[in-house]
Amino acid sequence: MAAQTKIYQVLSDENVKKRAEKWTVYLSFFLFIGHLILIALRNTFPEALYLQSLNPNYLAALYTPFSVILVYEVYLLILALPLSFSNSIRKQYEIISLIIIRRVFKDISMFDDFEQIAEQKEVIFQIASDLGSGLLLFFLVGVFYQVSLKRKKLKSLSEDEIKRFVYLKERVALLLLIIFTSLTVLSVYEFGSEVYQLIFFDEPFTLDLNVIFFVEFYTVMIFADVFIFIASFMFSQTYARLLRNAGFVCSTVILRISLSADPEFSGWIAATALLTGILSQLIYVYFSKLEEQESD
Repeated sequence: MAAQTKIYQVLSDENVKKRAEKWTVYLSFFLFIGHLILIALRNTFPEALYLQSLNPNYLAALYTPFSVILVYEVYLLILALPLSFSNSIRKQYEIISLIIIRRVFKDISMFDDFEQIAEQKEVIFQIASDLGSGLLLFFLVGVFYQVSLKRKKLKSLSEDEIKRFVYLKERVALLLLIIFTSLTVLSVYEFGSEVYQLIFFDEPFTLDLNVIFFVEFYTVMIFADVFIFIASFMFSQTYARLLRNAGFVCSTVILRISLSADPEFSGWIAATALLTGILSQLIYVYFSKLEEQESD
């Protein structure tokens, strides 16, 4: 048990996180430049058939570093889980907003000719939808953060109960890190397999890069959030906290649904998840103020 806590403390150490951030930046630059080089080779040597499946638009390379940064954000999300349920939920909101914004770069790369933008109405509509919903999500994340700052913790847990609850969440976080690593390896394998089939056997590329890894991860997060919700009931039966945590679980479920929805609707469905979280937090703030007035 002590060893598990020690592992979490090492992984959540600020120096470790800074090193992870530095290597994330290095890897993002490396893959971004590598993607640009591959596109240049594809456009320079049209006879190289194994490169022709690449998008010839250089803007498509913007998608790559964003994907690496998203994986790092998932790592931070897992580390935030034992510290605060609200912070963990906020991280989930930030990640879904980044997923939608990342998709804008892919949408832009779909333009065949920038001089004939007016004729490519479907692409324009998709960009407008993703950009609009992405900016709305960005705004709602800020609203959720502001509302969370106003909350006052309801004094229903003793110091010993808080330590036990945090320790329990640390074990959940470690389990999530194991699952996260496994999903990352699996996603890289699936991507490599698809690329191999494409290059050597001319098989169509079927993976949806917009949601690879994240659909499975958010499915796991639903169960993790439900576990935290049940655990919170074990340590505290405060109505406001239970209602808020239940709202957070519902919010995570909606986020998962948004990833499986049609692209033109997914961002707006995700916004519904954020509104659910904001409303749950507002109710919690309201009840905490009522309790404070009652104690006075």
